[in-house]
Amino acid sequence: MRDAGRFALAAALLCAANPAWAQEEDTAIPGELLAGPSEQPVAAEQNFPLSNAPRVYVPEDFARFAPRTALNLIEQIPGFNVEGGGGGFNGGGRGFGEASGNLLINGDRISSKSTSTRDELSRIPVSNVVRIEIVDGASLEIPGLSGQVANVIVRTGSMSGQFSWRPQISTGPAPVGWSEGNISVRGSASGVNYSLAFNSGGFIRGSEGPSIFTDSAGVVDERFNTQSADFKRPSLTGSFAFEIAPEVKVNLNLSGGLTIFRSDEEERRTALNPLPTFFERFRSTNDQHSYEIGGDIEFPLGPGKLKLIALESYEHGNFKTSSLLDLGTAPTSGSRYERLSDTGERIARAEYSWGMLNGDWQISGEAAFNRLDNVASLFGYNAITDEFFQIPFPAGTGGVREERFESILSYSTSLTEGLSLQLAAGGEYSKISQTGVNALSRTFQRPKGTVSLSWAAADGLDISLKVARRVGQLNFGDFLASVNLTDENQSTGNNQLRPQQSWETELEVSRNFGRWGSATLTLFDHRIEDFLTIIPTIGGGESSGNIDSAHRRGLRLNGTLQMEALGWRGAQLDVRISAEDSNLLDPVTFLPRRFDRNSPFEIRLDFRHDVPDTDWAWGVEFRDTSSALGYRLREVTLDYNVATFGAIFVENKDVLGLTIRGRVGNIFNGRNVLQRTIYSGPRNTAPVLFSEDRRLAIGQVFNLSVSGSF
Repeated sequence: MRDAGRFALAAALLCAANPAWAQEEDTAIPGELLAGPSEQPVAAEQNFPLSNAPRVYVPEDFARFAPRTALNLIEQIPGFNVEGGGGGFNGGGRGFGEASGNLLINGDRISSKSTSTRDELSRIPVSNVVRIEIVDGASLEIPGLSGQVANVIVRTGSMSGQFSWRPQISTGPAPVGWSEGNISVRGSASGVNYSLAFNSGGFIRGSEGPSIFTDSAGVVDERFNTQSADFKRPSLTGSFAFEIAPEVKVNLNLSGGLTIFRSDEEERRTALNPLPTFFERFRSTNDQHSYEIGGDIEFPLGPGKLKLIALESYEHGNFKTSSLLDLGTAPTSGSRYERLSDTGERIARAEYSWGMLNGDWQISGEAAFNRLDNVASLFGYNAITDEFFQIPFPAGTGGVREERFESILSYSTSLTEGLSLQLAAGGEYSKISQTGVNALSRTFQRPKGTVSLSWAAADGLDISLKVARRVGQLNFGDFLASVNLTDENQSTGNNQLRPQQSWETELEVSRNFGRWGSATLTLFDHRIEDFLTIIPTIGGGESSGNIDSAHRRGLRLNGTLQMEALGWRGAQLDVRISAEDSNLLDPVTFLPRRFDRNSPFEIRLDFRHDVPDTDWAWGVEFRDTSSALGYRLREVTLDYNVATFGAIFVENKDVLGLTIRGRVGNIFNGRNVLQRTIYSGPRNTAPVLFSEDRRLAIGQVFNLSVSGSF
């Protein structure tokens, strides 16, 4: 399978090295209009000037896919892959910071973190899309963007709606999922552009199969493991945009939702196992509710424009997990862990932009205040009374507060025709305070900034280079102690955690091959200081902690081959390949190794055929992923879900006005695999205690998707 992946990589790179293919006669396939505006008329009352985008698409380019939303268009752009899934700022991390991702709407990012630009595009009907411009981020006036960016130009329209329903069933032990879907409306009334949506997200999971334990004496203990999980996340969102005066624009974003999670796991010795009775059961629940209120106002001020942004968010969580072990002759034993948590964030940000010295300038300032309050409890089990009793666990209760202030000055300019430069420099100051048994307060001052170059090297060839100094973010939960009953490990918490810093270099090369398609190759190199991983602590425990340095480098290739150039009308193949190498010095063995649980290599192939002159389409999906080991003080683990995955789908784009798709997943019958080795002490000195080899079947997964418009 690895040879097949390398062959696909070589083939894709070979395509990128043959620009002569692009010189053949073009045909009317998606991506024909690559260098100029469409001839399609635009509403006379709207004014949408065309930027100097190297590639421009209009909805008619994708007519064969029968798209319903702006997101449907984005997903079919040859060689383009949507990056990130967080909000409009900073990929959903703490604070807003500079822009991230590669999607814009009318040249702007949205001032929300719970709702992403991708989410918003899924609510915009195709009829409201004027065009999509593919530009280099460094050529824009938005600091932080680089590489290919899709700017979706949207007009205001009358009220319209979208809906979808996505039930799922499997041949494995997973419960039936009926509730996933969404409905949204978008329109304009009394000068207010609005978007309202209800989304019922989530997933169902289930697996079962053998779990083989082997102790240090070679005794084999065969068990059977069954797992199921049901995750539901209903949410309501609303976005409103209006002008309170000429050139004074206001955006308001509201969201609220629930999280409901239930999981069950049972493991028992098989009937032929000669060892005594063993039956262990785990139950976990996690109930949350959350809200977010955000908005911005932009208005002229002096020679430029000032934009003020604010956000308030809150989430309450109630997590419970328990285990009971029945050994037959001995009394039942068990444990329970509970955690009540309250997290919140409050942000104020200002951005002032103006033109000067043949370029675009922006100075920004941001203040972010984050909080976490945890109350954790640990319980033992009394078999006589059939009740849990509380065990002192003071290290799991406490709070963490962060006050963070950031200022960045940026400058964007065109050096020559086709060559753009973007510079950004500044820094952040933060104060992190912890309450509880290990109370401590510390301050940090960190420089940050970026240098980005974009070059239109030739017709259809764009190259961008970005060098960034970044400051990472800490997981507040790592400051406090926690327990994982399923894996039988405990983190002691660490009040000495430091935010990691990194120098990140990325080179992106995008090539348009006309009727053959397009491809984007990204090379990256990340050199990280104060890298976060699991480290040993005084007293023989373990927790998240910092090590001096780490290194990560690799490549990503996204490409689309339009097969009409090969004589197969309506067919295309999307290829995504990622490969990376990473290195750190293991804090236990002091030997070099990879990062924990990353994916050194992955290949994804998505084939789709829209049958000409019909409403039918079909396709095949393939994914092959390699996984790296995970390390703890006393444990080495290989844990992955279905390394080789395949799926087949059939779609009809007009069933009484609806689009209906049926999909069968996991056609290669892949399994969820857990292989771990447990040591009696630190793994650099202690002998092996036992090993576990678990291979759980999930069966085939059947998905139905019904979507429509109104």
